[in-house]
Amino acid sequence: IAPGARVRSRAMFAVAARASFAPGATPARVGAAPRRRVDTPRKPVTGATSRAVRARATPDRCLDAAVRRRRVIFFVVVDEKDDRPSASGDAGDDGLPVVMPKSLLGVPGDRVEKVLAQALPVMGGMASQNVLNLADAAMVGRLGTAAVAAVGLGSTMNFQSQAALQGVASGVQAMAARRMGEGRMDEVASPLNGALILVLAMGIPMAIAAYTYADVLVPLYTTDAKVIESAVPYLRARLLAVPAVGMNFAFRGFWNAIQQPHVYMNTLIAMHTINFSLSLVLTFFGIPALGIPPLGALGAGLGTSFSVWCGTAMYFYQGFKRATTLGFLQTRPTLTDLRVLATQALPTSVTNLLYASGMMTLYSIVGRLGTTEVAAVNVLINLMLFLILPCMGMGLAAGALSGRALGRGDIEDAKQWPWDVAKITAVLMSFVGVLLAMFPRIVLGVFLTDPYAVEMAVTPLRMTGLTVCGDAVSLTMQNALLGVGDAKRVACVSILSQWVLFLPSAYIAVVWFNCNLTVVWSLYVAYRFVQGIVYASIWRRGEWSKIRLA
Repeated sequence: IAPGARVRSRAMFAVAARASFAPGATPARVGAAPRRRVDTPRKPVTGATSRAVRARATPDRCLDAAVRRRRVIFFVVVDEKDDRPSASGDAGDDGLPVVMPKSLLGVPGDRVEKVLAQALPVMGGMASQNVLNLADAAMVGRLGTAAVAAVGLGSTMNFQSQAALQGVASGVQAMAARRMGEGRMDEVASPLNGALILVLAMGIPMAIAAYTYADVLVPLYTTDAKVIESAVPYLRARLLAVPAVGMNFAFRGFWNAIQQPHVYMNTLIAMHTINFSLSLVLTFFGIPALGIPPLGALGAGLGTSFSVWCGTAMYFYQGFKRATTLGFLQTRPTLTDLRVLATQALPTSVTNLLYASGMMTLYSIVGRLGTTEVAAVNVLINLMLFLILPCMGMGLAAGALSGRALGRGDIEDAKQWPWDVAKITAVLMSFVGVLLAMFPRIVLGVFLTDPYAVEMAVTPLRMTGLTVCGDAVSLTMQNALLGVGDAKRVACVSILSQWVLFLPSAYIAVVWFNCNLTVVWSLYVAYRFVQGIVYASIWRRGEWSKIRLA
């Protein structure tokens, strides 16, 4: 600080120094490089630094601002009594102490802040989605084991029906994030416009076909008459919202790409509030004033579909409010946009479709063990989703951050983001996983009333809780690859690991060796672990950096 400069007590100053960057280095990484010596300025601090001081900016915000200006930031605390700079850490050669930014598991503080700002809204939205799924399961669980199995079967078949539409989310995010990084702001929403067209063109015929043949499809996966009786109307109720689900996924990819994930979170929370309230009323009480009796599982399905359409309306409102300057429903998508979007969405759509079909096959395999096992595996899948969907939120953040870095041409920064995100995700999710592993019976008792079903699900739930860190790494790398446009490799890994490794092994274990649910779930955990290793290897090789998106 220059002689004569007046400083307030305990003020935080940022002293900026121009830094030379090695080839391939990135400003964000240099901010976390080994300590540099900073000479005392010869004149009062001015410019961006003084503005930051006047605004009483936090150290992390100062660092982020300086990194964008390709400067290295060091923080100096001025002591209240003698106005001499003081700080923790080693001093430079000239005696000036240097304080580096805080870090988490080696991830610099500024990057932790960026990850959490991008990911927490998505994680919150996805966590709320799972809380409502679990609430639905607990609510329907009061109707009996057959109702739980019916809702689980119907939900999975509904997911299978809409899985082909979900690939548009990764396509929209990859294209919009890349264009934002390139500075093509008036074309950022063009992929979203194209995705909405594709979703309506595909979703409406698919929903009509599945609705018409629901009573034929459900018996393919179960022979229990009580389960079929509840599953068919529940599935038909859920199919009413298939086009809306596809549009919501397209919006999710867009909000993540433009760094406004809070829109997704707020909308999803509103949807789930409507869902829970309406489903509760329709399932147990009905609406006597309108002549609607209690509908059981059907009421839960109708409440969910209505809430999904409400969410679509909210997304359109927010699009007109926030994204018209980015081209939302203002620019017509070109044939090139539709071609690239289809190229990006098709592998993910096929992957999701085959994954959903694989889960239906899993229900069919477990159904050979009995209806109680089907109810138990439905609860296990919902609890597993409670753990992995927040991990997917972090992965989506990694994909968006890497995609924007590629748009700027900063390959090293793009390569580092998923590793940083994976570390943070593993730490956050490990606490929840340990709790599930320690108290499985208490958790399972909320959703299952049959003591036998609870006991058979205890060991699988413990395995799920203890391996959630591996799922965190796997999902982070998977969604990062989708975020930079490497959908084809993700599709190959996902399809081969599920259909070549897991499902045949589960079938052999049940049919040939008469193994129980614990063995089947052990095979599931093992296949997810192998999948994560392969995704991490693909990311490390770096071939995704050569993918071009028009």
